Amino acid sequence: MFLQDSRVILEQYAPGLEAELTGHGLLAMESKDPREIKALIRQYRLPRLWVSASLGGAAISPYDGIRMQRAIGALAPSMALMLTMHNFTVSVCGALADHVPSCARMLHDVAHDNLLVASAFAEGRRGAGILDSTVFMVPDGDGFRITGSKKPCTMANSMDIITVGVAVQGADGSKRTGMAILPSSAPGVTRHKFWNVPLLAAADNEELRFDNVRVPAEQVLLASEGDTETAGIVAVAEAMGLCWFEIVASASYLGVVSAMAARVVTDRRVEESERVLLAGELECAQAALDGAIHLMQTCPPDEALLARVLMIRFGVQRALERCAMHAAELAGGLAYIRDGEIMTLLAASRCLAFHPVGRKAAQPMIAAWLDSAAEVDALSGASGSRD
Repeated sequence: MFLQDSRVILEQYAPGLEAELTGHGLLAMESKDPREIKALIRQYRLPRLWVSASLGGAAISPYDGIRMQRAIGALAPSMALMLTMHNFTVSVCGALADHVPSCARMLHDVAHDNLLVASAFAEGRRGAGILDSTVFMVPDGDGFRITGSKKPCTMANSMDIITVGVAVQGADGSKRTGMAILPSSAPGVTRHKFWNVPLLAAADNEELRFDNVRVPAEQVLLASEGDTETAGIVAVAEAMGLCWFEIVASASYLGVVSAMAARVVTDRRVEESERVLLAGELECAQAALDGAIHLMQTCPPDEALLARVLMIRFGVQRALERCAMHAAELAGGLAYIRDGEIMTLLAASRCLAFHPVGRKAAQPMIAAWLDSAAEVDALSGASGSRD
């Protein structure tokens, strides 16, 4: 049955959540105050799912994790967006836990106290890395001071912990990037109205400003001049973080489009060939994301991995664009006009394109990987001909 495996996983890890979200209805969920969404997330103990068992979490497999994202995206897109930011950030910090004690402590608190983590990393700006942002940091005694802004920041008023991409500007104009962990109540952190549309408003997407915010050195991951070991850790965190974001975000929007498709793939009044085509393309998108996870588990965390995951993300994005319009067309014009859920889902389905990294910004990296792969093939061919 369409979406059945995702629904089974959701019930396994969060018994009763599907029934509750279905009972509220999609439009009601999208109209809720973000604090109500947060209360549901905490009620069903979702913050701990991606935390390792050694730190008190549920240690969900990423394959199950993205199926949960798909199931929740089909029922409550704003909740799925909140969990996208939380879960990918937890994954990044999990990869750093053995190197950065503050990450391990934070994840322990997330698992035991049911805390939500916001991601104040890169905005949708051309050329931004996942730890890059418009937030700068200067040394201050045994710590740092942070100034800048992130807009929009999902869960701006709802999170308990902020992980923020920071940068230190060198005298020569160079920039070193890193990450800081802050409590949401840190003095100098303020929220400002930014989101001006009703779409996905329940995800609490507002501007987050940092005005001379003090952070202890132990809460910061930043390579000092000449510290190649820490610089390597930061580089791995950037690559892994961006890969996980692309996968988890894509799974959430796959859920959004799956909700549209579910209305027609089970409707026998719709031509069989159309139903099979639509469902088949969405299942191919799910398989592609599973493949991206396999790459994450088997390939070095470098730019080649990132290029391959980005190609999968953009392939899934194009498939979702086609499937959303196909599902809306099959549902019919009267359904689109009279059913607010279809209109909301169709609009939300387009939002994956606005998440970093944008396609234009990613093209040079992907092209460079393709060129290097072609050079390797050419060298291999030349070597074989000499033999």
